[in-house]
Amino acid sequence: MMRRTILALIFIAATVTTLMAAPVKPKPQRVYMFGMACSFTDSTVVMTDLQAVDAYVMPNGFLADRSLYTLQLNNHLVAKQMREHMTCTVFYDKNKVKAEKKYQKIRNSYRSRKAVTLQPLGVDEFRFEPEEWVDSEIIETSPEPSDSIKTTPKK
Repeated sequence: MMRRTILALIFIAATVTTLMAAPVKPKPQRVYMFGMACSFTDSTVVMTDLQAVDAYVMPNGFLADRSLYTLQLNNHLVAKQMREHMTCTVFYDKNKVKAEKKYQKIRNSYRSRKAVTLQPLGVDEFRFEPEEWVDSEIIETSPEPSDSIKTTPKK
């Protein structure tokens, strides 16, 4: 029993060391995405068309730099439609059929609400642009002590 426990701990330590040493890099893939935006002070919901986008996907399935795609939609709404303070989100899937199902489900849920106006945002008006993945390394630095700043004690 003790031997199994020791072997399990060694295996866990080796796995953690391997995971920490190897940086996780996303792979470029075609994804199908759409965005939507709504405001808590307005009854209008803006929804883009489903679009095929070449994006980077992490090995765990998450979209890399997802916030940049929501920012693209938000910038368009502010600049072109004068719609400020909208909360934007992006839905995506690597499988086109699954993405279409998500799109239809969300679209139909807002269409059925009488108090909400669903405003479509076509591909001719707005298109997601692929974001470029930049492999960067974060280096922690600490401020260097400065000899030029001298304090004198108060009397």
